[in-house]
Amino acid sequence: MSRLAAILACLSLAGCSAAPSAESSAVADLDTPFTLAPGAAATVSSTPLKVRFVSVTEDSRCPSDATCVWAGEVKVRFDIEGAKSRSQIELREGDSGAAGQHRLTLMKVEPPAVSGVQITPQDYRVTLKVSNE
Repeated sequence: MSRLAAILACLSLAGCSAAPSAESSAVADLDTPFTLAPGAAATVSSTPLKVRFVSVTEDSRCPSDATCVWAGEVKVRFDIEGAKSRSQIELREGDSGAAGQHRLTLMKVEPPAVSGVQITPQDYRVTLKVSNE
């Protein structure tokens, strides 16, 4: 009996240690802001679009606890998959770009920059909106 208990304990621990998939997927509504973590994707309902947050390619934002001459900028790369095509787009916070017959707007990038704190790639979150062109 103790042998069976040991086997069951090992199996339950192995099941708990399985790491979640790096690339998760959600469903987002057209014209409604949604948030993605790096590697995560969202399929936009009633469209053929799937948007995946690839990476932050540049972050030169002025720290929120500092006074800067230039506000800086943050750029984010996305994979866009449509019904018959796949492309990449890079957007600055506040900008938008064409995604097939739709428009992708990068509304916000978090967390904000703070002096002396380095943001690790997995800590970023982006808020997007997809609308009709």
